[in-house]
Amino acid sequence: MKFSPLRILLASAFLLGTSFCFAGSSDAAEDPSLRTWTNKGTGTTVEARPIALNMKTVKLVTTAKKPITMPLEKLSEEDRAWLEEHKEVIGKPLSEWSSVPSGPVAEEMKGKTYMLDNGKLKKKDGKLNSRHFILYFSASWCGPCCRNAPHSVEAYNKAVKDNPDVEVIMCNLDQNLETAQKWAAANNMPWPVLLKKDLTELARKVAPRGIPTMILVDKDGKAIQSSQDMEQLVKAIGSSRSSR
Repeated sequence: MKFSPLRILLASAFLLGTSFCFAGSSDAAEDPSLRTWTNKGTGTTVEARPIALNMKTVKLVTTAKKPITMPLEKLSEEDRAWLEEHKEVIGKPLSEWSSVPSGPVAEEMKGKTYMLDNGKLKKKDGKLNSRHFILYFSASWCGPCCRNAPHSVEAYNKAVKDNPDVEVIMCNLDQNLETAQKWAAANNMPWPVLLKKDLTELARKVAPRGIPTMILVDKDGKAIQSSQDMEQLVKAIGSSRSSR
């Protein structure tokens, strides 16, 4: 098999230590499989998507559509941990990547939430690969919650629905599925709903005294900020990054 000089150059750059910057890095916001890989021996990096994985190597494709086969032993510990976490979806359609939990919050939520489907709440996960989650504590029996809900639905569709970096999970404090379903349908709620009986340990840990309240947490469950304004919390994600 013959390889073009450009293909050989790209592969050699990552393995031997030459750094390349590729156009199209903004694709990472839309493609959870696209990430920066590090050669632990040289410290050089390359932005690429994994397309195949075995016991010894990972096959990558750069944003410039160039293939690289990388020995796992040359990757950083962070890269190898990421591969282990995502091994079940490598090579699969991107639509399946959102189901991969990104940390403890998502791990606890997986398989426990409901989403509205033709007026019914059915078991379904939201974006489990998000780096942040907004835990939205609310209930249909709470007057302020009912007034807040339509504004929150609008904010979700505007700032969260197509944002891969954050997901909202409503921690619904109604007593049963039927009541939660009726309220969700009346407001056409677009987010995953966690019922009161299924509240996870992390959700209970950050639960507020009053509702409606939204708690922004990172994927590990560390509380960042609270508010009744969803868009404000989405903006806070950028602030928390810049302060690091």
